[in-house]
Amino acid sequence: MIKVFLINQKKIPHYRITAYNHLSDFLKRENYAFTIVSEGVQEGDIYPVKFDHQIISLDFINIAKLFIKERPDVIIYWVHLRHLYLFPMLLLTKILGKKSIYWGHGTDLSGKGAMKLKNIAHSTEYILSDAIILYANHLKKYIKNQFHKKTFIANNTLNFNSYKIKTEVKKDTLSKYCITTKKNIICMGRMQRRKRIDNLLRAFNLINRPDVGLILVGPDTEGILKDIQRHNIFKLDAIYGDERLDILAAADAFCLPGAIGLSIVDAFYCGLPIVTEAGDVSPETMFLKDGINGFVVSQGDTKKMAEKLTLLLDDDSLREKFSKAAIKEIHTNGHIDTMCKGFSEALAFVCHNETQ
Repeated sequence: MIKVFLINQKKIPHYRITAYNHLSDFLKRENYAFTIVSEGVQEGDIYPVKFDHQIISLDFINIAKLFIKERPDVIIYWVHLRHLYLFPMLLLTKILGKKSIYWGHGTDLSGKGAMKLKNIAHSTEYILSDAIILYANHLKKYIKNQFHKKTFIANNTLNFNSYKIKTEVKKDTLSKYCITTKKNIICMGRMQRRKRIDNLLRAFNLINRPDVGLILVGPDTEGILKDIQRHNIFKLDAIYGDERLDILAAADAFCLPGAIGLSIVDAFYCGLPIVTEAGDVSPETMFLKDGINGFVVSQGDTKKMAEKLTLLLDDDSLREKFSKAAIKEIHTNGHIDTMCKGFSEALAFVCHNETQ
């Protein structure tokens, strides 16, 4: 079998565990022996690790020793530029005659990516890599055309194969968290200013209905919610694993104004239409189709946000239509096999070139 190592910067995020489990099984069927190298698993994970996992302190010396000992044929790097071992390892990969693959967003989309030095660093990374795997097709516009021929797309998503929606116990789920409102908007993730949670709170104030609840799930690391006290705002801490999907499936609409990311995937799998603000360039926005499975409003337009949320809550037929479209999107473009195929195509490309 062709030995493939994936370097996962720091600890493996809990949401990646089941995705890596599936990717490992997928690649095994195509004659790839898949190993993840990381510093462990993020705290809070409840999923079993079923892939081959090498736990080491990630620095140049340790990774180099591991590669020389294990002799992988292909190395996939899911490593941010800030990690100083990245470029020495890319060079060592070349020296050892092995193939390397970049996996990620591509050029930094945070707004800082326009800096000349960072762009040079990204271009150097792409030159040293034998293939590039991007999270979404629209990200290709951020990298130079000269790299497109070795660029592959693995739609960034999650693995839901082991979970079934429990809509029949919706009331039980809401009762578990003491949620008593008839219709509910949910927001899940870290409560951070960059996500513009304050705009959601303003929109919710405009809705101003006792029968509508706002469920906020995630750690309030910046103290945004400390002064929020209302009978129909339910502040929950981080919820992991299948329980996060249970609470999503029990709600009626999802709203996260900014930096929405993989929350789209969770919400859509659970059939929740989404309302968010324009301007977010995260890869997962590829799944969101304005007017089909959700609404995108102008940034800061809390009145329009409130109107769209109210429409989804009150128009059951529209909400059901959007819900079906959301589920269909994740079962096709957002399916875990779609992501795996992107990896398979990139691996076939570098392994084929190796034999030339």
